[in-house]
Amino acid sequence: MKVTAQHGNHHGNHDESTTTTDLFSYLETLPRSSLLALYEDPLRGQYAAKTILQRLPELARQFTVRLSVCGGSFPYGSCAAWSASRTKRDVKAALYRMQALGVIDTIPLLISQQDDDQQREDFELIMKKGVDNDNNNSYTPQGRIQKYLENNIDPNGIISLSPQFYKAIQISLTSLSPSPYPELSNEELEKFQQLEQQNPSEKKKYPNHAPTFIELETFTQKRWDSVLHYLVGTDDPDYDDPPDAIQNFLEETGLMQEDPEYQYRGMKQTQQQRQQQKAPLIISSKGYEFMLQEVHVQVWQFVLKYIQKLGAQVNMETFRREALLFLICLSYCRVGKGYPAGALSKDTKKIMKDFSLFGLVYVCRMGGATLFFPTRVAVNLVVGGLTDVGGEGGGGGASSATTGSNTVAASESTSIAALSSSAASTRVLENALEDPIPSKNHIAIIVQTNFQVCAYTTSSLHVSMLGLFCDVTSYRRLPNIIFYRITRDSVKSAFKLGIEARQILRFLKMHAHPRLRTGDQPLIPGNVEDQIILWHRELTRVRMEEVYSLQCKDIQEYEAVRQFAEDHDAFGWGSEVKLRILVNYQQSDQIMAFVRRWRTKLFKKRDV
Repeated sequence: MKVTAQHGNHHGNHDESTTTTDLFSYLETLPRSSLLALYEDPLRGQYAAKTILQRLPELARQFTVRLSVCGGSFPYGSCAAWSASRTKRDVKAALYRMQALGVIDTIPLLISQQDDDQQREDFELIMKKGVDNDNNNSYTPQGRIQKYLENNIDPNGIISLSPQFYKAIQISLTSLSPSPYPELSNEELEKFQQLEQQNPSEKKKYPNHAPTFIELETFTQKRWDSVLHYLVGTDDPDYDDPPDAIQNFLEETGLMQEDPEYQYRGMKQTQQQRQQQKAPLIISSKGYEFMLQEVHVQVWQFVLKYIQKLGAQVNMETFRREALLFLICLSYCRVGKGYPAGALSKDTKKIMKDFSLFGLVYVCRMGGATLFFPTRVAVNLVVGGLTDVGGEGGGGGASSATTGSNTVAASESTSIAALSSSAASTRVLENALEDPIPSKNHIAIIVQTNFQVCAYTTSSLHVSMLGLFCDVTSYRRLPNIIFYRITRDSVKSAFKLGIEARQILRFLKMHAHPRLRTGDQPLIPGNVEDQIILWHRELTRVRMEEVYSLQCKDIQEYEAVRQFAEDHDAFGWGSEVKLRILVNYQQSDQIMAFVRRWRTKLFKKRDV
């Protein structure tokens, strides 16, 4: 029996921002219809197709280009012959990636009749939970799907580009237009500037002049730094609070929360009075996890949360398509060049204005026209190439470069995580620390066995992050180093904010001094790491969970039920000796239905 498998694209209710780190991993989580809608756009679909083509693995890219010049479809056997030097598994993996991104139609599979029931059950679970591309365990639904792809592709089947992608990639390969929007020349910008001087705009919401390259970089850095400093609650006068819209956004997305320990003035206040006297916002556990990411991941997650938040208020499909297409199109623009906002649709104009609050685009109004200038962050966001973006990322950094006007200080949060694998980054940081006062984009931490923390930094952002779990009364500062002490009370205060022990340890290890990485000693003393974990366990000594007890008849039934329960995230505990399984009570009906099917099938086999 021949079936067509659709997998790799699902639309679950999980928080996509926690599982995707860039545009392409996010696209693979979208329904197939949403991907095809991107390619189907008459004006911008070609840029979406071109972006996907450039990002595909080498073999998948070769298949795509060859199919696009061969009428859009070709027999599977002939496609496999295009890469004789590659294994069949490489070929099928390339096809699987192409299908996951909507490049080709669904792959035809051959499924035997006896596997039909199991196959349908696997597909239903995959549609609900999604596919783990790295899971090759044949005992799981994901692994079984992968095994079918490797062994059961119909050899006589036809591999076809999806009609939407085929049309878009043909336009892209023959188009001579380098940018999706008309780029303004210097003469046109000067003309707008002259018109502005003759008739100044009454509305002062946006600047009335075109930015220089330095101003554009500074704009991005200040906007993003203001968000990060506000998130951790620094009092640095060099950084202004972000706009009110961003502050509300940080709270609505769960990156910040009201202070749970805030003491209201007046014990006899009513609930209404307390609501009017709002508690101050502080960083949440989700916000702290956000600060530990690299800068390009931070920016992407911020944009993704924006898409999810605004999409819930309007038509999700339409809004998401417009936002994704705008991001893709920005990657084909040039940094420092101006583009007319009149070339954007109504929905995209709103997205453009919101992106300006994040520092992704610089918006100005001159001569009665609204113009936008993409920043380096926006242009590089799609490819995740933000290693040359200025500003202070929460993850900290070790590299810096300032060569000419086209290069800015490397982000704090793009290099510390890579110190263990980059000797060059280590040398750069060591050289920087030899200066009396290191620059603000550096941090190196030494944790001592007496719980004292020594941090080489002058960044108020990093000082505030350390202050979240260190005793602020023990704070001491020298010109190039600060001292803190980790105490039980300070760590438990961090736990009350939702910050976890693993996040604290990850921060300390991520920013460990380079000299600690050259020996055999751990980055954090064992007694300190163990104690932080033990303090965290004090919060979760006992956890109550309602379960359903199931007694199996034999070991075969026990193994089958256990595997089914694990596949559906319902397994709690099991004993092979007693043949007893405890499963989640809310899913007990589903488990019992499986047991009845199993016993019925076993009974029929015995009759035969």
